Amino acid sequence: MRGRYSALAVLALAAGAAGGIYLERVHLNPAGTTDVAGPDILYWVAPMDPNFRQPGPGKSPMGMDLIPVYSGQEEAGDPAEVTLSTGEINAIGVRTAITKTSEIARRIETVGFVGYDEHLTSHIHTRVEGWIEALNVRAVGDPVEKGDTLFEMFSPVIGSSSSDLVRAIEAGDKRIIDAARNALRSQGMSDEQITRIEASGTPERNLEVLAPQDGVVISLDAADGMFLQPGTRAVSLTDLSAVWLIVDVFERDIARLTEDMRAVATFDHLSGRTFEGEIDYVYPELDPETRTLPVRLQFDNSEGLLRPNMFGTVSLIPIDTRMALTVPTEAIIRTGSAERVILKTGDGTYKPRLITTGLHDEFGEGGRTEVVQGLAPGEEVVASAQFLLDSESALSAGLMRMAPTDDAPADGTGALIALDREARIATIRHGALDALDWPAMSSRFAVRADVALDGLKIGQQVVFRVARGADGLLGLISLGSDDGVAATGNGRVVAITADGKLTLAHDPIPELGWPAMQMDMPVAGFDPASVPLDAPVEFDLSKGQDGVFTVVAVRGKGTDSGDDIAQDMTMTDSVAKTTPEAGKTPPITVPGSIDAVDPATRTATITHGPITETGMPGMTMDFAIDSSVDASALPEGREVTLKFRQNPDFSMTLVGITDGAGE
Repeated sequence: MRGRYSALAVLALAAGAAGGIYLERVHLNPAGTTDVAGPDILYWVAPMDPNFRQPGPGKSPMGMDLIPVYSGQEEAGDPAEVTLSTGEINAIGVRTAITKTSEIARRIETVGFVGYDEHLTSHIHTRVEGWIEALNVRAVGDPVEKGDTLFEMFSPVIGSSSSDLVRAIEAGDKRIIDAARNALRSQGMSDEQITRIEASGTPERNLEVLAPQDGVVISLDAADGMFLQPGTRAVSLTDLSAVWLIVDVFERDIARLTEDMRAVATFDHLSGRTFEGEIDYVYPELDPETRTLPVRLQFDNSEGLLRPNMFGTVSLIPIDTRMALTVPTEAIIRTGSAERVILKTGDGTYKPRLITTGLHDEFGEGGRTEVVQGLAPGEEVVASAQFLLDSESALSAGLMRMAPTDDAPADGTGALIALDREARIATIRHGALDALDWPAMSSRFAVRADVALDGLKIGQQVVFRVARGADGLLGLISLGSDDGVAATGNGRVVAITADGKLTLAHDPIPELGWPAMQMDMPVAGFDPASVPLDAPVEFDLSKGQDGVFTVVAVRGKGTDSGDDIAQDMTMTDSVAKTTPEAGKTPPITVPGSIDAVDPATRTATITHGPITETGMPGMTMDFAIDSSVDASALPEGREVTLKFRQNPDFSMTLVGITDGAGE
């Protein structure tokens, strides 16, 4: 009986296990779906550069495995931007500063001590021996005015000389009177005291010693009853309405030191106050211990705020200062090949900006550096924690896009506001430069040696092209007058459309990469009805802000065969020089629709939108179909994204399409 129950228990356990396995395999994980379905993978990116994308797995340029980006995870906006919450901003201590226009110069920073102006200091000695009978100044620091009696001293010599003056006056001998007066003057008696003796007719035995200037007592060796000799310094006075500041200039800065520099001093106990002075004297010898050169500065002290032995910080500023756009020196991130700042672009958003710097007034806290290129007044930059923001991997990719080279320069237009032909420096007030992520502002550029400056005038509109050199400096590689004409073409006006456009059958236009074709072109600035039909013409094209070209002028041409041959030869040479290299021109994408397909000739009639890469307006025209495209599978009458390849002869070939379902 017990054996029967045991067998039943084993069978029940086996049945339960089998049922569990069946439930898991059939209901919880059906056949053919062993992998859990997840969101769609949109593309694969490099871990350190989100701008490097591939349609499938692979390796990044740094040799790292690409990572997938799923639906809903794609980045919005500029990938170079970093977004921080308020808590994160406070946690890492992000502090910003406003770019501003301020005075800039190559300053010399130093320190020094306030001292007496020895040119305004007097030392009082007596010229005769005697004893002090009345001392009117009692302590160092006592103020005195010019003419005050400092002390009176009894001197037998003074008594004898004053008696000689009285006797000479009584005798009425003018020669002896003058001799007696001169004797008293040489012994230190004032004219006032001599006049008093002459008026009273009574000799005086005491000499009154008067203050020769306004000031304060800085030394007092005299005392009541003290015996004085000519070699004894009794009192020293100085005028504190002006003081000296003796500073030490480092040996490396001596070459920039000039006597016309302006001195600006600050003192810790006088917060917010600055004092301006001038260089009074540059000493001829360096201090052998500190290897610094003493420089004597003079400052006005009519307010009496500066006192001897005060410690001050001094900036020696060259006379040729200028106003320039500056940022705090600490905001600049310097690398081996470039300089950049972290720009605040919104609430909690930051991105890098390549800049070019000029002079700096001082290093450390409070110092400011000139920004020659890359920033406009009023923009906000990060002055602390910028290195943490800069370490974000997306920033490097953003900076790479803002470093145009000769192969991919940045183009712009603006007004020429300054031009130094000798130094080859041009200052341009330009619009926004999207390739550099620059706003509209004024920028100074070095001009490359092969760029002609003849004919350029201050104030005229110019078109320019900039590229960054190995030194990190953006320079002009092209500069010329902007007459609004981007290119000139040759052809015939076939018709004038109802909406006022010209139907042009034109030759190739190498400057724009346009092949020979017939197209409808908008016009501006003239009456299209005045244009002759089916006659050789030359026309000017101007590029609008939307990237589309407009005909702004049409000129009739002669039909002389020699001229036509020369024209054809010139055109052939121009095409040969500017033909794009096969495989190096990036594909052109544009929205449009396929109206008709001819599989036999492998051509498609396509209506496309404006092609900004070439400035071609939207139109309907025939295109060749690339051999890699299945002509029979091309959808007709549906909005798609068209992909074209530009050929060496500037014609374009359809190489692919993309719709909502992909390519």
